Amino acid sequence: ANSPDFNPIEHIWRLMKSRILRRHGEEKITTPTEMKTVLKEEWAKITVDEINNEISKLPLIMA
Repeated sequence: ANSPDFNPIEHIWRLMKSRILRRHGEEKITTPTEMKTVLKEEWAKITVDEINNEISKLPLIMA
C-alpha cells in the first residue's frame, strides 16, 4: 500500500532526475546552491500535462 509506484510525485522526481542527468551528463553538481538552482529550473519545466499523464497511469498501476 505504500509502494512508490502508487505515488505520482515519485514518477515526477524520476522525470526530473533523468532531465538533470541528461542536462549535466557526467558534470557533478557540487554545491547546495547549484542543486537548488537546477531543481528549481527543472521543476519549472514540468508541465501540467506531464503531471496529469502520471496521475492517469494510477488505475493501470493499481490494477
